[in-house]
Order: sequence, then structure tokens, then C-alpha cells
Amino acid sequence: EPERIEALWDNTRYFKATLASAGFDTGASETPITPILVGEAKTAHAFSRALFEEGLFATGIGYPTVPEGKARIRTIVTATHTREQLDRAVEILVRVARRMNILRAPLPAA
Repeated sequence: EPERIEALWDNTRYFKATLASAGFDTGASETPITPILVGEAKTAHAFSRALFEEGLFATGIGYPTVPEGKARIRTIVTATHTREQLDRAVEILVRVARRMNILRAPLPAA
């Protein structure tokens, strides 16, 4: 089903670009699994819990799964996500990240 693969990659590119524009550090991920780097495991797990309370499921991952100081939450995009769903996810991520002082400076507009 080439159209589903195309939709998956379109959604992945859109989500990553939107996250970067909002000021999230997604590292060098080149897959639909997109990390949001936060530093410490305690922060990643607190971020994950706060996101869940807002209706967004994103798993917190820390040491020993990733190196110490490189904790993150893990998000994944699918071919069936709509732009509205992706935008809503970013909206929740931004709101919670601001509350927790996780965001870096947003990228300048292109």
C-alpha cells in the first residue's frame, strides 16, 4: 500500500518540523518514532505523566535504555493520524513543556 507509506512519511515530516518550530529537541531521528529530548530521567517521566493527564500518551525513557542525561519521551506518528490530531498533540506538548521549562528557543521562521 504505497499511499499509506507516503502518508506515514508525510505525517512524520510534518510532525518533526512542527516540533522543531515549537522549540523541541528531537535529535537526529529519521523514523516515525520521534524522541523529544529532555535530559534527566526524572524529567522525562514527569513529562510523560503530565502529558497523559492532558490526554496524550508518550512514554518516558531514561537510563539504562538511553545514556544518562539523554532521557526523552518517545512519540510515534502513524499514517492514519490527521493533521488536526498532530497539531493537537503539538499543542499539548507545548503547553506542558512550557509549564515544565523543557522548551528551548523556537527556530526562526523560514
